[in-house]
Amino acid sequence: MNNNLKESFLVLVRMGLEHVSGALPDNRVWSAIHALANQQGLSAIVMDGIERLPKNQRPPQVILLNWIGETLQSESQNAVQKRAAGEMADVFYNNHIRTYVLKGEVIAECYPKPNHRLSVDLDCYVRPISGDFDAWTIGNDLIRNKGYEVKTDFYKNSTFLLPGLTVENHRYLTPFRGNKKLTTLESVLQSLLHMDKGEDRFEDTWLYRPPVMVTALFIIEHAYSHFLHEGLTWRLVLDWMMFGKKRQKEIDWIALEAYVDEFGFRKFYDSYVRLGQYLLGDISEEALTKADRLLLEDIWSPLDLHKTVRGIKGKLALAGNTWRARWKYRHFTDMSWLTALWIQVKGFLFDKHPSLA
Repeated sequence: MNNNLKESFLVLVRMGLEHVSGALPDNRVWSAIHALANQQGLSAIVMDGIERLPKNQRPPQVILLNWIGETLQSESQNAVQKRAAGEMADVFYNNHIRTYVLKGEVIAECYPKPNHRLSVDLDCYVRPISGDFDAWTIGNDLIRNKGYEVKTDFYKNSTFLLPGLTVENHRYLTPFRGNKKLTTLESVLQSLLHMDKGEDRFEDTWLYRPPVMVTALFIIEHAYSHFLHEGLTWRLVLDWMMFGKKRQKEIDWIALEAYVDEFGFRKFYDSYVRLGQYLLGDISEEALTKADRLLLEDIWSPLDLHKTVRGIKGKLALAGNTWRARWKYRHFTDMSWLTALWIQVKGFLFDKHPSLA
């Protein structure tokens, strides 16, 4: 990937966020910029940047019209997903279940144009409004009773497809099986959620925002896991920067930094934040450390996408991914890739149905 392409993309993202402006390289290839924006999950943001360009610097009409159409389609899809999520939350609320949004709209509302943040699905967590019952199982049953298939073969979450919306209904927020540190993190997150009184609701819906610290830790762990197993994208970096900026006064930064150390995210987190500053144009590429540049290289590389496979084949595939990511464990975690592999094997063999109890 040439430097002109990278620089064009970064300038347009910054302009799309109305953060800083900059000059586009002369030798830019719009078809390549378009493909990169889609790859990084920031197509609508880049389109916002293009709208701020003088007309004589914009893409050719064919590319521009196609891009505008994609952006409008994304806006429409986001609206459909929000309606479907609200309808699902109504069903749950009428059965004494509170629905928390994990990521999704909680992050999108921190963007200048919330409906321009790419939304793929809804991650949610459910718990009783009052009393003590298994809201996750009952929630799954409610969806089944509506005639939809609910997959529960993964310990962390169920999955179901509603009209216009794929839902991951989380029983647990982290892939903690076999991992002591993530087990502790899972306990912290669930404890914070269970203490929440449900006072922060999205207007006109029965969808709730989790406590700010839950979202902060969830974003960081989610990006960390994506980096290790598939690769990082600029959208995952930007999510944290937008949320951190919008919720800056609400986040207990001293506690967050302590959690980052406690749960082994420090090496990743420091580079993750600096790359966010670089993305926004707050620091130059020259200010990046050697570790930052390794993470940067991973972002510019295509994602290691692979079909999800369950059972033995899935575990073998996961082992292969861990082997290929051994450099990531060396530079960005506090464990070796062998330790990570052992955690996976141990969890699969001896903790098939993990529980925090």
